Amino acid sequence: MDIFWLKRNIKTSWRYRGGLWAFFVRLVFLYSSRLPKLMRRPEWVISFQYPEPIGSLCLLLRANNGADGFIHGEVFEHNYYHFELPCAPTTILDLGANIGMTTIYFHRCFPKAELACVEPMPGNLSVLRENLRLNSVKAKLIPEAVNPTDGRVVMEVARKDYGHRVAKPGETSGEQCIEVPAVSVRALLDILKWDRIGLLKIDIEGHEKLLLSENASWLELVDLICIECHDDFSSNDLRLLTERFGFLPPERLPGVWLLRRSNGIRFQRTDGPALT
Repeated sequence: MDIFWLKRNIKTSWRYRGGLWAFFVRLVFLYSSRLPKLMRRPEWVISFQYPEPIGSLCLLLRANNGADGFIHGEVFEHNYYHFELPCAPTTILDLGANIGMTTIYFHRCFPKAELACVEPMPGNLSVLRENLRLNSVKAKLIPEAVNPTDGRVVMEVARKDYGHRVAKPGETSGEQCIEVPAVSVRALLDILKWDRIGLLKIDIEGHEKLLLSENASWLELVDLICIECHDDFSSNDLRLLTERFGFLPPERLPGVWLLRRSNGIRFQRTDGPALT
C-alpha cells in the first residue's frame, strides 16, 4: 500500500467527513477491493460535508474498481464544475449524467434552476435515481442516449462505469455492446418544454464531436456550455464552434472547457432578430 496515498485519503476523508462513522465508512469504501471477499459490498451509502453551497450530501457509491469514487472526487473535491456566472441559469441540462454527481452539484449551486439529466446505461440509472432521492433533488430523468437524431444507438459497455460510449458505426471495439434508445436535443427541448438551455453540461465519452457537428442548430438556444472533451474532439473544434454559434473563446478550467456568451447576451443571427 502506498503510504502517500493512504495519508492523502485519510486527510481528505477526515476533511469532508459527514461524521465519525462516515469517515471510517469512506476509508473502507476506498480500500474495499483489498478486503476479503466475504467482507466486500457492491454498494456503499456515505455521508459527506462540504463547504457551502454544497453542504451535506448522502451518496450511493458502487465499489466498481474506483469508477464512482473517481467521478465523485472530480465533482465535489476537485470542483471541476465550479465557475463564476453573472446570473444563475434557470434551466440546466446534464448530458451524460452517470450517477448524478453533476446534477446534484448544480442543484446545490443553483437551487432555483429546473434540472434535467440524460443517461442511457441501466446500471448507472438505478444509482442515479437513488442519489437524486437521497439528496432531495427534483430533476427530469431521460433514460436515453443523446444523439443528433432520434432513434436507437449501440453503446459499448466499458470496464469503468464512467466510460460507456456510443459506438461509431462499424467500429465497435470488441467490448460488450447494448442497444439503447436515442434522443436529439431538439426532442429534449420539446419534452422539457424549454425555450432555452441556460447551462448545458456535456460528458458523453467522445460522442460530442458528432453531437455538435450534425443537426446542431439547437446550439443557438444554449447560453452556457461546460464540456469534457475526448478523443479527436480538440480545443480547435471548440474554437470553430464558438465562432459559428457566437460564444466567446473557450475557457480551460481544471477538468472541463467552458463556453459562454458575452455578458450573458443570447445568440443573435446576422440575418435576423435574436432568438427567444
